[in-house]
This record gives sequence, structure tokens and C-alpha cells, in this order.
Amino acid sequence: MQTIVRNSLISRRGLQQIISLPGEDAVYVSLLEILTKFGDIKKFASEIHTEIHLIKPILKILGYAYESKPKYFNDSIKGPDAALFATEADRDKASPLWGTPEYYGNTLGVLLLKRFGRNLEEGVSGFYLEFENRIPLYQIFYFLKNTKTPWGILTNGKQWMLMKKPLACETRVFSVDLEEAVETNDRDALHLFCKVFSLSGLLTTLPEIQETERQSLIDRLKEKKVSLHSATAGFKKRTEVFPRIVGGLSDLFAEDIFTTTRAYLTENDVYVAKRTTPPDPVDEFDVSDIASYLLNRKGSSPVIDPQRIFLQAKTEELTKDDLLAMRMLDMTPGFGNITTQLVDGIAYLSFILPYRDRNTFVAQWEDEKSLKRFILQRILYGIEKSHVACDILQYTMKHRYGTEAVNYRFGNPLIGMSLSDITPHVDTRNQMGLFSKNPLDVLKDVRQMYRHYFSLSDRIKEDMALKEEIASRLNLYSERIRDIMDLITATYFSKAVDERRIQEALIMLDAEADSWNSLASRDWFAEAKLIARRNGFFHPEIEFPFLVDDAFDCIFVQPSLTHIWEDAFPLPEVTKAHIKRGMTYLKPEGVMVLILDRPDENLLTELSRSKRYDTRGEENLILLRKKKMA
Repeated sequence: MQTIVRNSLISRRGLQQIISLPGEDAVYVSLLEILTKFGDIKKFASEIHTEIHLIKPILKILGYAYESKPKYFNDSIKGPDAALFATEADRDKASPLWGTPEYYGNTLGVLLLKRFGRNLEEGVSGFYLEFENRIPLYQIFYFLKNTKTPWGILTNGKQWMLMKKPLACETRVFSVDLEEAVETNDRDALHLFCKVFSLSGLLTTLPEIQETERQSLIDRLKEKKVSLHSATAGFKKRTEVFPRIVGGLSDLFAEDIFTTTRAYLTENDVYVAKRTTPPDPVDEFDVSDIASYLLNRKGSSPVIDPQRIFLQAKTEELTKDDLLAMRMLDMTPGFGNITTQLVDGIAYLSFILPYRDRNTFVAQWEDEKSLKRFILQRILYGIEKSHVACDILQYTMKHRYGTEAVNYRFGNPLIGMSLSDITPHVDTRNQMGLFSKNPLDVLKDVRQMYRHYFSLSDRIKEDMALKEEIASRLNLYSERIRDIMDLITATYFSKAVDERRIQEALIMLDAEADSWNSLASRDWFAEAKLIARRNGFFHPEIEFPFLVDDAFDCIFVQPSLTHIWEDAFPLPEVTKAHIKRGMTYLKPEGVMVLILDRPDENLLTELSRSKRYDTRGEENLILLRKKKMA
């Protein structure tokens, strides 16, 4: 049934409850008759054939009153193909209001249909994509997001998708392939279809299951949160408290979210080794939210609307090409709550934006799955200071989008340095050896190599060979530069490293491997590296090399985000620290988005006094831009 039913809307426990409900033989038999009869004409069935001979008969046996072809939302975007009602009386009452917000507010749901067998997760290629030719899944998402109707059904006759009105930008779908279910005689899948997609399913079955699970989960979370906070109360030094936190999560999910063969806390961070993430039996879609509620001091993360952020932050008209060429940094990912909102929100926004050129079509951008993978792999970057949060984030991304967040790194975004910060530590009076290279020249060469590397193509054979050669040299220099940055930063934590030893390391930046390894084997060097690991020293240009010659278009920060094993710090001070650190890597026209738990007028007023940044408040967000120099 896994290939026939795709689900991110109903928990596994909820699915089992639905399967256990008694079936209605009359509905089941009628459904098979309709599908069998349509099988004779499906090879040449148009959208009209599909609607008349398949969709409407199925809607009738599922118990709906429906009305076809409501009026348009506007001059260019057609409304749904059918509006669904609980009774004929409800339909007759709403009918005079066709196409208005009040009309859709009186519906139980809307239905969008496509020709039989059309891919519902891909746009139509070959010509400029008007709304009707774009990703059908996002079309029904658009209707739900812009109306008051609670449910949406998308179908091509073969595949049926059910979507609940989103809270923000998430696309949570329950999907059944009816044709395959009939061909394989999968009675469970057909039974699920009848129970989930029917009038009683939307009115009673799903709301009752969801409310029961919501109340049960709330009670369990409250109980577990109390025990976890109690376990970490007063924690200051290294302890074995973290295994109890992991155990608490394991109890909550009935199976381990992840298992640890070695887990412990130090004064400043969490170290976890050999982690695995088996499937979550509760609802893997919500792992990041549940983990955030349990392991963050202030509970769940705030909801953001990327559509509003990007459209208001952009000074000129935004196109799909502009949006999907951006690079964005999340300095405080947490457990992936904001990351998932960004992925879903950027995907939805790209759907409603036009291409820069009318004749443009990028297949990867017009497929729902590949679009989200593209966003996660090419647009979003992150710096996570907790191993545990990073693990749960990667688990969430893998199971939600089919790929890990490849550009997310472990480290403390507030502790580290840039390449330009090394320059003041280079003593130009030092006499270089006969075959030694000046450290400033090495840094200059590294910048040039990165620029050359990124200019080369991944499709031309000669370029690929050259890139491989350059990458080998860059890896060597980057590792040594990271070590030197760690040495310099460690001087704020320990007296073991002094300026003289930093100078020694700088002079050997271009030395042979044996000489450098000899330096790295010294006690003071090893101590500095241990301090760096414990405190998560993070040097952005080393981890994100494109910063050598570029910057981020947008940076997101949750300044009040604090895990339960961490000490909380005053919001204004933490906010200013993130601003000072992050603005270094923001484009002149870029925007920094501060995500707050709730609107904070005091913080907004204080930031508005800045002479360097333009500040604007948007509900629970504060948007910062660099002021243009006169």
C-alpha cells in the first residue's frame, strides 16, 4: 500500500484507526463499477470526459453536493472546477454568491481536476507557464491559501490528493492512486479512499481523529516537558543528564527518534556520536515542532510567512529567477522549524511569481519535489550550535524532502572570524625564509583560487579536471587557515596560545606537510583545537567558500532561541551580537530578518536608533537593511 498511498497529512496511528473502521459495501461496489466502466475510455479521455464520466460520479457516491465552475478569482486565474458542500440546501444557499469570499467561506472544500493521468506535481513544459499550466499541487494550494474553505481535493481521475488549508506555507497531502489500487486489489487503499475522501471523512472522521491525537499529544508533551526541564534544572558542568533527555524523547515516540552510543554534555555544548534515525511512528512530519516544544525554553517556534517577507523586502518587482538565484542564511536553525517554513514558503512563492522572460521554462523548478530539493541544496544555508538540534533538523529534512540540508553546518555563529581578521595578526616585519611565502600572499592566492574555481563549469571535461586540481589545493589551505583562525580565537579562552605562536603558524601556512604536521602535534596547538571543538568556533568563509567573493541575500535570526540546557541571555544583547556578526556577510541591498516570539516594541525602538541600518517591524518580525551611504 506504500506505493499507492502517500501521506503527510494523517499520522500512522490515525491511518490505522481509519483502516479499522467498518466499510460500506455499497460505496465500495459503486466505486469499482465507476472505475471499471471508465477504464474503457481512459486512453482517449479529455479533461471533460474525466469530469463527466469519473470525477462527478465518484463525488456523488462519496456523499457530496457540488457545484461546477465557480467564477474567477481575478481576470487571469480560473477558480476551482467544483465547490463541495455538505448538503443540497447549503449549495443552493451559497450559489448566488458565486466566486466571492463569502461563497468559498460556505463550502466544505474545493476540487481542482486535470485530464486523466496528468502529473499533478509537475508543470507543463514547452511554452510559457500561465497559471493553468503550472504545478497543479500548487494551484490547489493557491486556492486554499486565498479562500476560507478548509479542504482541497486535486485529482486527475487516477490519483486523488487531499490537502487541508495550510496554517502558513506547508503542503501536507494525503494521496491515493485509485487505478493502481484496483489493479492490485488493494482493499485497504480503497477503504482508506472511501473513508478519507468522503463527506463523512471531511466532516467527522478526520476532525475527530485529529482532535483526539492533538489532545493526547498535548498531554504527553506537557508531562514530558516538565520532566525534561526538571532533569536539566541547575545544570552547569559536564553530566550524564543528556541521555535522560534522549530517553524522554524515546518514550514519547514509542520508538527512538535517534539512538546514541555515546552522548554527553559539556559546559558549552553537546557531543553525540554514531547517531541513527529510524522512522517515527507518531508523525515524522512534526518531529521538529515536537522537539522544539520539548527542548526549547520558550516552546514552539514562531510562524513566519516567507511570501510576505520577500515581497515586502524587495524594492523592485521580484521574479522567479531572482528568488531562486538567492542565497539565504539561517543563523539559528534550531530543530528545523524555520527551515521547513522557508522551504515550503519559497516553493509556494516561486509558483506565483513570473519568469523574467516569457519563454523561460526550468523543469527542475516546475516539479514540486525537485523544486524543494533545489531550494534546500542551492539556496538555504545554516549554522547550528547544537549537535542534537542539527541531527533532528537533518532527520526532518531527509524524511520531509528526501534530501539532507547539505549546506547546514555545526558551529556557534557568534564565535569565529573572517579572512580579513587574520591580516592584523601578520607581522610584516618578520623575515620570510628563502622558500617561504608571505601569509598575506597566501591569503590573496586562496581568494583568487576560489574565484577561479567557481568560474569553471561542471559540464566541460577540461574544466572539471582543473576544478579537481584546484579543489585539492584549496582543501589543504582551507584546513590550515581554519587552524590558524582557531588559534587566534582560542586566545580569548586560554593563555596557552600567544601572539608568538600565532606568528609561527602564519609563517608555516605554505610549509611542507611534515613541517605543518609537526606544528599541529604540539600541546598548545592541540589544546586550542579542543577549545575550538567544544565551543563550536565557526569561520563562515571557510565553511561557505562562496563568501570569499559574494554575500547572502537574506539572513534569518531567532535571537531568543535557547535550548533547555543553555543559559538564557538578555534579548537586546543577543540580538545585537547576531546583527554585528551577520551583517558582515549580507549584501548591501540584502535584508536581515529577526524572528521574535511576539512583537517587541522596546527592541524595535532601540534598533531604530541605529545610524547604520534601516529598521521596520512586521508583526513578530523585524527587518534590517544597511543604510545607503550618501
